[in-house]
Amino acid sequence: MSVPSFAVVIVLGMGLGSHNSATSPARGMPGPAAASEPAFQTPVQPPRAAPSAADGDCDLTAYDCAVLSVERGDFGAAVAGLQQMLASAPRDLKALNLLGIALTGAGRIDEANARFREALSVAPGFNPARKNLAVNEFNAGRLAPAERRFNQVLLHAPDDEIAHLHLGEIHYARKQLAAAVPHYEKSGARLVTNPVWMLHYAACLLDQGQTARAVTILDQLSDGDASSRFEAGVALGRAGAYAEAARFFGSARSGYKDPHAAGYNQTLMLVEAGDHAAAIRVAEELFRQDLKSGELYNLISRAYVAADRIQDAYDALRTAVRLEPNEEQHYLDLALICLDHENFDLGLEIVDVGIRYRPEAPDLHLYRGVLLVMKGLVEPAEREFEQARTLGPDGPVPYVALAMAWMQSGNTPKAVDLLRGRMKASPRDAIVPFMFGVALMRSGVDPTDDGAMEAMRAFQDAIRLDPQLAGPRAELGKILLGRGDTPQAIEHLERAVALDPENAAPAYSLAQAYRRTGDTARAQELLARVSRLNAEGRGDDPDRELKRIVVRLVREGSPASDGTGR
Repeated sequence: MSVPSFAVVIVLGMGLGSHNSATSPARGMPGPAAASEPAFQTPVQPPRAAPSAADGDCDLTAYDCAVLSVERGDFGAAVAGLQQMLASAPRDLKALNLLGIALTGAGRIDEANARFREALSVAPGFNPARKNLAVNEFNAGRLAPAERRFNQVLLHAPDDEIAHLHLGEIHYARKQLAAAVPHYEKSGARLVTNPVWMLHYAACLLDQGQTARAVTILDQLSDGDASSRFEAGVALGRAGAYAEAARFFGSARSGYKDPHAAGYNQTLMLVEAGDHAAAIRVAEELFRQDLKSGELYNLISRAYVAADRIQDAYDALRTAVRLEPNEEQHYLDLALICLDHENFDLGLEIVDVGIRYRPEAPDLHLYRGVLLVMKGLVEPAEREFEQARTLGPDGPVPYVALAMAWMQSGNTPKAVDLLRGRMKASPRDAIVPFMFGVALMRSGVDPTDDGAMEAMRAFQDAIRLDPQLAGPRAELGKILLGRGDTPQAIEHLERAVALDPENAAPAYSLAQAYRRTGDTARAQELLARVSRLNAEGRGDDPDRELKRIVVRLVREGSPASDGTGR
């Protein structure tokens, strides 16, 4: 079955991929630094009981009254007091720097930057003004000058956490994730004060394959910050850490703005992690909460199939069809389960309903043709395939399915001609040369004749195009065994058995090969496997194997769902 798209859901979160710290201030970015402090101070803090300079009764020095006004967010009073100070002492570094801070707080960024530059002209080594100017340049999206100034800060203060934090953000904005990591590492405890920085750092670690370290950082996100925990799930899911991603999506469900999206993605990650029982529990809990959608029923049908709860999978997809009758993928996925379990009549019934809603959908006609072929109804299948070709792109499925039907009905030469003509049209599709080779051998070619060479080349082409495909190796091994090349036959048959351990045919051929070499122990072991598979109904049934090939091609060629996890 197709996998619902994961990436579509991310646009409604904080947007780990869309956050652009180069063009907008990062949330919670620390404010400028006061000259009396080596580190940045947040310009707006909770009010204190002490009076402000604006009250006219501040008993502190004029500078300390200005500091207090900045801390209270009374930037106008701070600006007025500091300008009065600088009128009599224009080279006062602390006052120039603090005035830049107050002007920044008031949103007068250009004036603030002029004061920081003025302080640097008085004392070029004055790091607080350089750092504050760099922060303003960073927040304005001027990354190059900001980077230059932060690096100058590190020349004098190599452990400065704020400079390292901003340099990490600069590298992140440029997608230089490996370069960002050491700067984030040196940002100290400041990193975990802001979920955006934590998410960025974790993304860099995931990019470097350091999943465990990323999870350690993300675990420090607030339990109540559902949006950030949702984004953590997105990042972990993209990195293939499905079980951890499911945990974060689960923790976001109660507080996230879209509980269905969080629950859907938790379910999806559990399915991808192979924890189908947990996926079913989560989905059924969502259903009880009335968080229902066709895409969720479609998704959970995959877990039901994996748990061998086929009837539940049927029912889930039927519900998906009822909720979203115009969604083509639900019909295709249900038809695919019918193909897998040879319930061809139900498959046709489902596809016919889909065609009534979506008569222009080429894949629905394609699936209908395949289901008809499985029932041996070749002529109506040909009409469906022609309709599919008229409505959409021409792929290999109709030709392979028709060739299978013709081989089953004894019209193998027609299958050979069809597939030979299709070889040039599908130069990169391994199934076509594979089926062509099968058709050639079924047409009566003797493995020892020169005519078998064309089939061997076809199987070799299929192996080259898809080394993980077991069938071409099994067929090539059989030909090589028939031609007396036992060592080469064993090599290909061993690989075929490893790739498809539940298929009795290559195991039987391999047993024959080992008998020729005198390895009776290995031959007996393989024959015991063949007996077991035959007893389970998975023996050497050529027609069943051809159907498996067609179903595999249909599954791998079916379009991915554009499920909207929101």
